Amino acid sequence: MGTRTGMEMAGVPGDAASGQETSGGGGFEVFPSVHVADGRVVHLVGDGHVPEVGRTDPLQVALAFQEQGARWLHLVVAEDDGDSDGGLLQARRIIDAVSMDVQLMCRRGIDDDRALEAALDTGCTRLNLGRSALTDLTWCAAAVARHGARLGVSLPVRTGDLARGLRLAGPGGSDAGGLWDAVAVLDAAGCARYVVTDVGREGTLTGPHTGLFTEVCARSTAGVLAAGGIASLDDLRAVADLAPHGVEGALVGRALYAGAFTLSEALACTGAARERD
Repeated sequence: MGTRTGMEMAGVPGDAASGQETSGGGGFEVFPSVHVADGRVVHLVGDGHVPEVGRTDPLQVALAFQEQGARWLHLVVAEDDGDSDGGLLQARRIIDAVSMDVQLMCRRGIDDDRALEAALDTGCTRLNLGRSALTDLTWCAAAVARHGARLGVSLPVRTGDLARGLRLAGPGGSDAGGLWDAVAVLDAAGCARYVVTDVGREGTLTGPHTGLFTEVCARSTAGVLAAGGIASLDDLRAVADLAPHGVEGALVGRALYAGAFTLSEALACTGAARERD
């Protein structure tokens, strides 16, 4: 692996864990997130993305997280044009270079068997289907049933219009239907894992929507990975405390890049740190 720690990058400092009490119980994972578009690191905001200032190489960021003790990396191909081939080449470069497990997601472009196999062929440990897959729930459910626990599904939820209920965000800001309709179909197919995001909080550092996470857990037997809004260690502890309800982990990106806390501190406060070699 790379000899450079990468810890000097602003917003991803490499100081030691602070020894805080753990929270959330066994099995809870912290997934540092690296979102890639046009070969560089970005962060997601709603239906779009914004470049991370001063960061051009996603591999450098991934290796920095690995140095801090991450067991998993959440890697997102965030290309807007739906052509994820270039993004998959970048993803394979990162997956081949790191020693931690990689959970891959393509925000767009994975909506048929050819594209799905191309994503799986990157060597990712597991893959979460993104927004494009939600446009054809029949295909999505069949893929989940065929590949089992290696596949999960991202559920980007719009919560702002109470009159319409909880709706899923599709590609390009489109509407992909009701949340609970999708959960019913995917649960019936045996979906093992959902990445649940309140898209109105994505990239905003305004706090996680814990009520949404617990409601999905209450209505589904699948594990939930919580995403969106985490801004502090207190926020992360609040999500980790939902582990008994079925929240298996949290995706953290913007807070790490903004320097709100380090990954070492996040792993320590949730008990998710791995033993170092």
